[in-house]
Amino acid sequence: MIAVALVLALAATPATPEPPGKTLQATPSAAGPEAARSLRAAGLCTMCHPEARVEFERSIHGSEEVACVSCHGGDAAATDVAGAHAKDFKGRIRRKDVPELCASCHADAQRMRAYNLPTDQLALYRTSGHGQRLAAGNEKVAVCTDCHGVHDIRRTRDPASSTFTLNIPRTCARCHTRGGPGQAGRPGEDPFTDFAGSVHGVALLTQGNLSAPDCSRCHGAHGAAPPGIGDVDKVCGQCHETTRAYFREGPHDTALQEAGMPECASCHSNHAIHHPDVAGMEAICQGCHDAGSPQAELAMQMKTLHQAAAQDLEAARRVVDEAAAVPLYVEDYRARLQEGQSALIESLPVMHAMDLKRVEGLTRRARALGEEVRSEVSGKLSERRWRRVGLMIFWFYLLVTIGILVMYRNRAAQAERP
Repeated sequence: MIAVALVLALAATPATPEPPGKTLQATPSAAGPEAARSLRAAGLCTMCHPEARVEFERSIHGSEEVACVSCHGGDAAATDVAGAHAKDFKGRIRRKDVPELCASCHADAQRMRAYNLPTDQLALYRTSGHGQRLAAGNEKVAVCTDCHGVHDIRRTRDPASSTFTLNIPRTCARCHTRGGPGQAGRPGEDPFTDFAGSVHGVALLTQGNLSAPDCSRCHGAHGAAPPGIGDVDKVCGQCHETTRAYFREGPHDTALQEAGMPECASCHSNHAIHHPDVAGMEAICQGCHDAGSPQAELAMQMKTLHQAAAQDLEAARRVVDEAAAVPLYVEDYRARLQEGQSALIESLPVMHAMDLKRVEGLTRRARALGEEVRSEVSGKLSERRWRRVGLMIFWFYLLVTIGILVMYRNRAAQAERP
C-alpha cells in the first residue's frame, strides 16, 4: 500500500448551477494550518460544495494544497458560477476515467519523488482483476475512489483511513461479501465473513495485531488478483517460510499442481483458515486418500505421535503447576517444558514434508522432556508429602509425650497433698 492514496481527486458532484453572474463570497478558514491550507487549495469551490469542504479539509490532498481544479478543472478564483465552470471544467469524473486522472500525478516521478511514493500503481492496477474488467467496459468494478475515498483521502498509516491495515478487510467487504457486487458468479462465497472468523482475521480484527495479514498481503493492493495454481504456496510462504520449505520437499507440491488444485488452500482453505490442529488430519487427508491407504496411515501415525507428545507435556505441566502452588521453585522445569513445546511445534511444519522419521524425532524429544520433568517434580512432591507425614507423626508423639508427663505431674501433685 502506498502512504498516500493512489488518488488525486475526485468526484465532487457539482451543485445546481446558480443564476449567471451570482457573486461568491469566501467564508473564514477553519482553525489550524492544515484547514487553512485546504481552504486555500479549495478556493471558492466550497461555497457551492460545502459537503466536500469538510472532507477535503481532513484529507492528505487538502493539507498538501492539491486544488479542486487539479481534478475537476475550472477556475477556483472565479466569483461567479459561470466563470468557475469555464476553462477545462470537467465536473463529475466518470468512473472509467478515475485511474488515469489519479495517475496524472501518481505516475509522475517528478511529483512523487518528494513523497518517496512509487509511480507504477496505475500499471499494476491495469494487471488486476479490477483493471482488466474496467478496460473491458465494466464500470461497476472498483476504481481508486472506491478504496481510497473521494475527497476524504487520508494517509495509509492514518487509523481513520479506509486503507489502514485494520480497515482493509472491511473496505474490500464493500464488494467482496455474500451477495456483494464483487461476488458476481460466486454466490456461495463470503470472503469477509470467512476471513473474520479465521486465525488471520481474529488476529487482525479482534486482537489488533497489525502484523497479521489483511487482504492485500495475499492478493496485492493495486494489482489485486487471486493467486493462481503454483503460486499459492509462494503467497503463503511470505509468512510461513519454513512450512513452505518442508512442503516443497514432500510429494504434495507437484501432485497438487498436476491435479490443478491450489497448494496450501486445498487443505487449509483460502479465507476460512483455522489454527492448525492435528485432530482434523484424518478428515482432511481422506478428502483425497482412501481410509486405510498408505497415505492415510502415514498421516495417522504422525497424528498419533504428535498427540501423545502433547499429552505428556500437558501432564507434566499440570504437575509443575501443582508444585508451584505449594510453593516450590519450578522455573527451571517450566523452561524445559517450553523446550519440549518448541520441539512439538516444530514438528507441525515438518509434517508437510510427510517425513515420519523427522516427525518422530521431534515428538520423541518433546515426550522425553515432558516425562523427565513430570518424574522429577513428582518425586519432589512425593518426598515433600512423606516429610509432611513424618512431621505429623513426630508432632503426634511429642504431644502424646507432653500429655503423659502432664498427667503424671498432676498425679504426683495430688499424692503429696495431706
